[in-house]
Amino acid sequence: MIVLAGDIGGTNSRLALYEAAPAPAAAPLFERTYPSGSHGSLDDIADAFLATASTALEGRVGKGHGVSSACLAIAGPVENNICRATNLPWVVDGRSLAARLGIERVRLLNDFYAAAHGVTDVGPEWLAPIGGSLPVRRGPIAVLGAGTGLGEAFLLWSAADNGYQVIPSEGGHMDFAPCTPLEVGLLQFLISKYGRVSCERVLSGRGLVDVFSFLSQEPGCRALIRPETMAALAEPSPAHDPAAVISEKGLSGADPICEMSLALFCSVLGAVAGDLALAVLATGGVFVAGGIAPRVLPYIKKGVFREAFERKGRLHTLVERYPAFVVTHPQIGLIGAAAAAAAL
Repeated sequence: MIVLAGDIGGTNSRLALYEAAPAPAAAPLFERTYPSGSHGSLDDIADAFLATASTALEGRVGKGHGVSSACLAIAGPVENNICRATNLPWVVDGRSLAARLGIERVRLLNDFYAAAHGVTDVGPEWLAPIGGSLPVRRGPIAVLGAGTGLGEAFLLWSAADNGYQVIPSEGGHMDFAPCTPLEVGLLQFLISKYGRVSCERVLSGRGLVDVFSFLSQEPGCRALIRPETMAALAEPSPAHDPAAVISEKGLSGADPICEMSLALFCSVLGAVAGDLALAVLATGGVFVAGGIAPRVLPYIKKGVFREAFERKGRLHTLVERYPAFVVTHPQIGLIGAAAAAAAL
């Protein structure tokens, strides 16, 4: 049995075919990544993927045959198997997609619903510990991750199912709550730009760029920005993604304002992760996935993340016991989507 898994984000759409048995989380049979913004719909991407896969796998799969089920994880809320993508002008209908592709069962999931599934399937070699005690077996789990947006989900143990149940969430769109005077200034800066400010306004690729812009307007910071940083940020090419430039120069210490931006970003990420830990008493752990955290893992390990995670006033002695991990597996959403597709 072959299943189709997809991790559909605002930047990239990743599709893969997996052998569903015996190990749905094994290496894919075939995989491709497409730039989401270059296509008019997910239907177009799925058509192109199956056509390419049919050639590569010598006709073993194709449109209307070879794939028993599909699960596509999309950044956005899913209702009645329909998703209006949050960061793309797409409306994806699982039923119409099933008819178009000739696949009997197509299920749409929120992207972090799939990531939460994947967290329980990856091995410890893909988990970088960021403090706390050992996870409590079957304890509640929180999952979050920053990339194009900010995703969140929860895992609660079900005795009836003898496994974790995923609770989807759009908590990334909750209001941003500053915890320091500097973060209050950031909030005021973002309010003037956007009106309402969600956590995602800070904890995303665009958010990191906004953090840098906020610090750059401060007279004491402006003179510290390196000319080569401004030149790289002004370069209009995919190789000079602004968030990547800021994180790279912040990690290396090549630009003090980039490093300050990274520190502020990681502090807010830690504070939000700690809030989620409190929300579900996450004795099973808080897992930070998404595209940004693995890239800035050396900075997260410096301590600013964990300090903000545990800064919870009277409950700090409770939160400091909760373990946190950065998920370093590059395809955690695909692994979760494949597992969900195999279960259909």
